[in-house]
Amino acid sequence: MKMESSYTAAPYLFQISSYDISRLLPQVSKALKKRSEHLSRERYPKMWRYIDRLPSPSRGAKRSRLRTRLFSILCLAAGVILVVPGLMESKELLVPLVAGAAAVVLGASGLWRTRKNREKPFDRSARLLLEGKDQTPESPAPVVSFSDEGMSLSSQGEAAFIPYSDFESTWETEDTLLLVFGQRVTLLQKRDLVQGDFSGLSRLLAEKVAVYQCID
Repeated sequence: MKMESSYTAAPYLFQISSYDISRLLPQVSKALKKRSEHLSRERYPKMWRYIDRLPSPSRGAKRSRLRTRLFSILCLAAGVILVVPGLMESKELLVPLVAGAAAVVLGASGLWRTRKNREKPFDRSARLLLEGKDQTPESPAPVVSFSDEGMSLSSQGEAAFIPYSDFESTWETEDTLLLVFGQRVTLLQKRDLVQGDFSGLSRLLAEKVAVYQCID
C-alpha cells in the first residue's frame, strides 16, 4: 500500500522514451568519472590533497601529446631503417635488427596512446549503461516518479519503490539525471519529465540526497 500511495501522489513523473546515445554518451561518461573521483576523494583524502597541489596539466597536455607523437614517428622511421637491412642480413646485423624492432614497437605504442579518438576510461561503462536505450520502449512506456518519500519505477506491470535513504548520490548532466542507489544506476532524460517542473524536482532531490553537477 505504501508503494501504491507514494506512486499516485508523486508530483514529478518521467515517461521513458528512446535515448540519443551519441549525444548522451560523453555526458554519462563524465558523470561516471566524476562519481569515481568523488568516491576516491572520500576514501583517500590525503592522496587527493597532494594531487590538488600539483600544477594543472591542461595547458601542457597538447604540447606533450605532440612531442610524444613526433618522437613516436621518429622511432617508427628509425625502426624501419634498422629492421629492413637487419632482416636481409640477420646474422651480421642482429643488433640493428633487435634495436629496430624495439623502435617500431615503441613508436607504434606511442602513436596508439596519443590517437585523437582514443576511448576515454569511462566510455565503456557509459556505453553499457546506455545499451539498448536507443530503442523505442514497448507500450505502455516505463514511468519513473518522485514523491516526498522516494522514487517509484513502473514497467510492464511491475513496480518498485526506492526510498531516498537508499540513494548514494545523484549526478546531473546537461540532459540527464544519473541516480545511484544500492548496486543499481538509473539514468533519466530531462526531456522525459511529463509532470512537474525540473527546478522543483531539483530542489526536492537536493533536500533528500546528495546532488552533484556535471555541467560545463
